[in-house]
Formats: sequence, C-alpha cells, structure tokens
Amino acid sequence: MADAVLYSHLDTGAPPLRLGMTDGSVNGVVGWYNLLYPCLVTGYGSGATAKPGQGWTLVHANLPNHFTLRSPDGVHYSFGKGPGVTFAYTAKTQLFLSETVSDATVFPPIGTNVRSHTHSVDYSSNSARHWVVAGTYYASVMANWFVLARGSQVHIITNANLDDGTGMAGYGDTPNSTYSYYGSNYFFGNFLFPDPEIPKSGPANHMALGGSFEGDLTQFSSEGNGGYILRHGTRLRNPFTGAVETAGMPDIQAYCCLPTGYQGSKLGVPAYAPDMQLCPHHVYDGALGYIGRLPGLLRDEFYSHRSAREVSRALGKGGTLAECLIPFDYNGDSVYMIPTQWGTSFVCLKEKYWNA
Repeated sequence: MADAVLYSHLDTGAPPLRLGMTDGSVNGVVGWYNLLYPCLVTGYGSGATAKPGQGWTLVHANLPNHFTLRSPDGVHYSFGKGPGVTFAYTAKTQLFLSETVSDATVFPPIGTNVRSHTHSVDYSSNSARHWVVAGTYYASVMANWFVLARGSQVHIITNANLDDGTGMAGYGDTPNSTYSYYGSNYFFGNFLFPDPEIPKSGPANHMALGGSFEGDLTQFSSEGNGGYILRHGTRLRNPFTGAVETAGMPDIQAYCCLPTGYQGSKLGVPAYAPDMQLCPHHVYDGALGYIGRLPGLLRDEFYSHRSAREVSRALGKGGTLAECLIPFDYNGDSVYMIPTQWGTSFVCLKEKYWNA
C-alpha cells in the first residue's frame, strides 16, 4: 500500500476553512461531509497538485441531517444531528460506528453492532453518545485544518482563532498565554499493536478516538473537559479477543503528555533547547495500560508541548503555516510538523510508520 497523504486547507482545490459553515449557520454534519468526502472518497485538485481519495465510499447522505461513509476495512461511520440539539449553533455531531448497515436512510443507522461510545443499539441503553465536531469552538473562526490519511487510518487536526500574523497556530499561540485546548484532534482507524495475532485492520482493530460524551443539551466547547484531544471514543470489538464488547468500554487516551505526565502546552523554545528525540505516540487503555501506538504520529517530550511557530523557527524554518507542508529531515526520514491545541504534532507519511 502507498504512503499516507497530507491534506490541508492550504492545498489548491481543498475544502475551505470553516468547511462551508458560517457564524450564523453552523452545521456539524455538513462540516464533516465537506471535509471527509473530498479527502477520503473523491480526492481533490488536478494535475501535479492533486490529492487522491483513500478508498472510502459514501453509503448514503441526507444533508444536513446525517450521512454514512464506509472505510476500506469495512467499518461504517454515521454522522448525524443529536435529537436534543436545539440551540442555534449545531457544530456538535453524534458519531455511530457499525460493522454493517442495512438501512442508512435513518439515524442512527440500522445494522450490526451499531455503537456510539458506551451506548449500543443492541447491547447497552447507556445514555452517553460519542460527540464530535468538524471544527473547533462552536462560535470561533477556524484557523487551519489538516487531515493525514492512509486507507482506513485517518488523523484530523483543527485549530481555532488566528492569534498572530503568521497563521502558524491558533488560539493562545503566544507562549504561555493559555493552557486551554482550542481545537480538536481525532484518529479514525487501526492502531499499531505489538501482538502479531491482532489483525492490522477490520472491526477488531478499529476505533474512532477523540471527542466527548457530554449530553446533547450541553453547548459544545472544545477547550472543556479534556475532550477533543485524542481521548474517549468508540470501538466495535475488543482488539485482544475479537469479541463484541457488551459492557462499558474503558476510556482510551493518546494525547502527548501521557508517557511523562508533562502538562505544559504551547510553551516557548529557549535559546539552549535539547535535541529533538521523536518517539512513537502511545495509546493508553484505562484497564490494560499502554496497548499500542498511533500510526504515523510521533511525539517529543519537549517539543510536542511548544508553540508550533517557535518549533518551526528552531528547525530553521520561517514560522509560517505554509511551511507545515514542507517536511524536515529527521534521521533520514521526512517529518512534518503540524500545530495542535497543545503545541506541535510530528508526522511521517512513510508506509513503515503506518503499517509496522
């Protein structure tokens, strides 16, 4: 299979910032469709700058209410309005995963093993649902979006509110100005497990990570609850046994301070900074501990928590957002730096980092 692809609003022909949403008409379902359909299904652009799709298919769309996509490894993603969402801004969207869909004209869809966080149509009446948002804080201006994808594996990063003239980061770009998380960060797809018996793809190794499980009447806020930063999520089966999980799912986490407990975010880079030491980005299960890692994503104990603009300059770049599309060399591999709510993510698109 090919290397991963980096998609961004900076690309020619890409979906625009705000994804077709305006302050007076925010619809998260439409936003998700306008982001995922071009990136994952059809691709966009033309000629040398064209970006291909990733083999996803559109099962059904009933915009602005709901739509369903099918990933290359057979997992269905259904995005739809929650039944109690009555406030003016409806960026918050319910997400359901399922193994099969027999009727996608309704939401939630009818199918096999239809789940949203700890709720299951077949096994659990838990009131929690998996809530996601295609942008950031419901009334804020989106500063940038990036999608990194390889088949069923999709990493999505957005940042809110431009705070500086470079466009490198989002809200709170000035070092030490805020510890809040104004933005969103998701991973959809297959983790990398050390156990060779765990399948590399399919329902037993597939999870939508990132989002929130707050109630449908709670106004969306990207900086609250530690949500929207690669925490919480929905999975279909236990990856170690392959069994459908009928009980509550443990909280899965993968944000960058987990291995060290380091809580800094968007800090400055001092004159005498340490050498960069990139390492795998771990996935943590509340019951089992560290269970695997995220494909393609790398972290550094020091630089992951620094302002992307300052990291860019420390790497000899100019500190502008456009340079996120220009990789730097790290031990012979091309690595991209992407601004996030907590600082900076590092990504390598080579297949060996996504299919280890």
